[in-house]
Amino acid sequence: MGVYPRLVKSNAPGPKKRFGQHFLRDTGVLDRIVRWIQPAQDDVFMEIGAGDGSLSSRLAPRVARLLAVEIDADRIPRLQEVLQPFQSAQIIEGDILQLDFSGPVAECLTTGRQLRIAGNLPYNIATAIIEKLLHGRLPVRDMFFMVQLEVAQRITARPGSRQYGFLSVDCQHHSEVQFGFKVSPACFVPRPQVSSAMISLRPKQWDSEWASEFEAIAKAAFSYRRKTLSNSLARHPVFGKIVHDFLSRAGIDGGRRAEELSVQEYEHLACVYKNYKHSKATNQKPE
Repeated sequence: MGVYPRLVKSNAPGPKKRFGQHFLRDTGVLDRIVRWIQPAQDDVFMEIGAGDGSLSSRLAPRVARLLAVEIDADRIPRLQEVLQPFQSAQIIEGDILQLDFSGPVAECLTTGRQLRIAGNLPYNIATAIIEKLLHGRLPVRDMFFMVQLEVAQRITARPGSRQYGFLSVDCQHHSEVQFGFKVSPACFVPRPQVSSAMISLRPKQWDSEWASEFEAIAKAAFSYRRKTLSNSLARHPVFGKIVHDFLSRAGIDGGRRAEELSVQEYEHLACVYKNYKHSKATNQKPE
């Protein structure tokens, strides 16, 4: 019998391939997600990809406000029907990557209150959505996402592992990440060809003075991940001119590879480089 008796049936339109729609229908998994999220009565939640309301209808009665975002206009009528009983729910039609949420979110958030976000993200744009939210200015407390298992493993990977890369470093620099649990393809309609997993991200509430330096160094390091750190940075138009002096000042062995460095070491490199640039500019004599 498997999980199929627990799958929720829906009279909404069929899934659209261009939106990467795979709808979570397993009621057991949906309930497990809600338990993991632990919504509270004073929470303001935003759900990305609300679909026909399987998760929205579980969150709406438990929170103060729910912003249900859905790109597919054909699913809005069903979503309205499902969420109509809940005064807490507001539907926003549009593309999460294009929408400006400063207005709707600001109206819901009182002083000191932060936004909580959840969603079953389309596989093809999951990383783009996560990066937008991590680099944005929304006051986010935490995020809970269903993503492709491979993406979940990359985001939560530790240094030295095969999955560890720029996405790992970037996400772990901006947030505390946690791997939740795996979800079988059989829990979705239509059934995807890959497994999924839940992850959580809790943004770090600080703004470094070397954010651009951090991103540039990490990207340059992983651009040639089979080469040593020194050789990778040497190919960068800026870092290549100072790589040996720069790494020496940071106390980082250039013979190591990008995947061997921790997030904290990349942060240290960014800080050292920021100070290095400042000292060079200060000591530069006018002609």
